[in-house]
This record gives sequence, structure tokens and C-alpha cells, in this order.
Amino acid sequence: MPQIIDLRKNDIRWSTHLFPPHHRDRTLYITVALIIVAGLVAYFARDFLFTTVLILSAVVLNLNMTRPHRQSEITVHATGVSIDDQHHHYADMKSFWIDYQPNLKELSIELKKGYAPRIRVPLEDTNPLEIRRAMVSYVPEKEHEQSLLDHIVRLIGI
Repeated sequence: MPQIIDLRKNDIRWSTHLFPPHHRDRTLYITVALIIVAGLVAYFARDFLFTTVLILSAVVLNLNMTRPHRQSEITVHATGVSIDDQHHHYADMKSFWIDYQPNLKELSIELKKGYAPRIRVPLEDTNPLEIRRAMVSYVPEKEHEQSLLDHIVRLIGI
């Protein structure tokens, strides 16, 4: 009789907020600044395309602020990584990196789909060595550089 192995006991699970909490005052100031800059660009430079981009950025920023700030359930298991109800198979991953710095501890996953953004998951109190041990045999470990946008978002705190 074949032996049944329960793979769920080897799963690594934790809960985290995927996005930082909303700072309504800061978001409001940035929105007002974007609209003022859009008005100045439209008046002085007569660049309506850039003006439209600035106004759309303000709208997206405010829409993002209305999104509920909730906990997400993360699971690293034998077939891939699950974030809430969305499952990412190891076969769909190009590489992963665990960024471990004094004020930053997160799992970064790059998918094979070129149009998909890099997935960043805060690790909270989860042991990064356990996650690395679970993933390294399925996906190549490759350092992911942070983009300029990542630095700006982290600096502003939105």
C-alpha cells in the first residue's frame, strides 16, 4: 500500500499587509501638489499629454487610498506560493530573492510573464531561511534590484 505524505505540514504560512497603511494627509498633499503642477504645466508649457498623466496619477492615488487595508494570507508550499486565493506555481516563476535589511524584510518574486509586475511580500516575523530552503530547489535565486519607483514609494510612504 502506498504511503500518503501530508505536504501541508511543511507549508510556511503567515499573515501580512501587502501594502503600507494609508496616510490620508500625506496622500491629500501629494494629490493637491500633482493637480497644481498639472495646472502649471498646462498653462506654461502647454503640454496637455503630461498634464493628463499628472491628473490621472492623482486620481489613481486617491482610488488606491479607498482600497481597504487588510491582512493577506501567504503560503509557501510544495507547488508554489499562494497569496490569498491567487496561486503562483514555481513553473511560472523566473526567480526569487529575499531582501533582508535592517528596516526591510521581504520576499520578491519575478514571474516569467514579462508584463506582470514583480511580487513583493513582507516577511514580518517569518524566518527567511525557511522560505529560501523551501523555494531554492524549485526556482533560481537571483538578486532583484529595486527600481526607482520602489525607492520613491518607500520614501513617500504611500
